[in-house]
Amino acid sequence: MRHSSLIVLRAFCLFAGLAGVAGGQVQAGRREMVGFVRDSAGGGIEGATVQIAGSVLRTDPRGSFRLWAPDLDTLTIVVHRLGFEALEALLTANSKQWDTVVVELNRVAQNVTGMTVTSSATRRALALRDFDERKARGLGLFVTRADILARNPLRLSDLLRDKRGVRLVRVANNYYGVRFAAHSAALRACAPNMWIDGQLAPGMEIDDLLPNDIQAIELYETFASVPAEFTPRSSTVPCGTIVIWTRVPGVPDKPPSDGLS
Repeated sequence: MRHSSLIVLRAFCLFAGLAGVAGGQVQAGRREMVGFVRDSAGGGIEGATVQIAGSVLRTDPRGSFRLWAPDLDTLTIVVHRLGFEALEALLTANSKQWDTVVVELNRVAQNVTGMTVTSSATRRALALRDFDERKARGLGLFVTRADILARNPLRLSDLLRDKRGVRLVRVANNYYGVRFAAHSAALRACAPNMWIDGQLAPGMEIDDLLPNDIQAIELYETFASVPAEFTPRSSTVPCGTIVIWTRVPGVPDKPPSDGLS
């Protein structure tokens, strides 16, 4: 009889639960894993990125995922979604099978230059601040919400692949990261800094984000072109900088009247 139980992951801790539908099928050298990503209220989180042993996929509209993991008894799972606290945990198989994995992510407030965003109106105002001024200077490349709607890309990398100085590298399966031509000597290894709503987001790649979540993008190939507010505090010079402004959840797109709407 196939064992059926539940692995629940919360805030980097592992808890054993009861019931559920286990993913226990086996292929040569691989084991099936089934799971769900939900918020603290129990609602499924669509578009969460799940990484296990080199495999990367996104959750469906119900927050569920299914993959074939290596035939190992211990694996690390990493799950993240914009607007939620990322989670990383060690999974241990039960009798050579994977129990259903339920990942619970905590929603986090977006912080920008010491301010906590507590409303949609405030967050939008902060996202729009100074964007047009930086765009007018012409020191970087700029993508507006209107550009995203016009192209309707499946992935953000599809939107950026023809931008000047941008090179795409495959980071996992069909997901890509941006590398800048000015740093081509270390093209694959040297990822640019990525900022999301005014906060540095280490380890993020462009395809970790969904086009529908994005309001605007700024790309700076050289360190000299990066605005002061997006320069690192460390002495390490980044291989370019990408600045992402996200949309306010629940606010529909409007007919374009300016660069960002």
